[in-house]
Amino acid sequence: CKLISQLYMFFFLLFQILGAVILGFGIWILADKTSFIAVLQMSSPSLKTGAYILIGVGALTMLMGFLGCLGAVNEIRCLLGLYFTCLMIILITQVAAGLVIYFQKEMLKEELSRIVVNLIQNYDPSNVSERNLQDTWDYVQTQVS
Repeated sequence: CKLISQLYMFFFLLFQILGAVILGFGIWILADKTSFIAVLQMSSPSLKTGAYILIGVGALTMLMGFLGCLGAVNEIRCLLGLYFTCLMIILITQVAAGLVIYFQKEMLKEELSRIVVNLIQNYDPSNVSERNLQDTWDYVQTQVS
């Protein structure tokens, strides 16, 4: 019984760390204003939506890890069942998202190329309304050389 509790604690820590990494990555995408991701985020609303999805999945993973640990320590079968069900749903969703990205990578490349070409063609340093986008684009250009 002690081995099973230690195993559950290991999985709890693993899911807490992985959930925190996913959550942190989503927050980083939204908060970073000085990289190429910021340029893409201002040009494509789907990246911002993806960041919110990452934040939600990370938070849900951390919550489910906590509920699974609580269920294991107190031997509450309902929480363990909820933990298992939610983790299976998250796993299936992540595998499906990975497959969609893998099979749609040419379309994603074309979309990113279109966004970058559009940004380059519409670049106007005198346009004050899009100053943040231009400052970010200038920063990316100086970093990439």
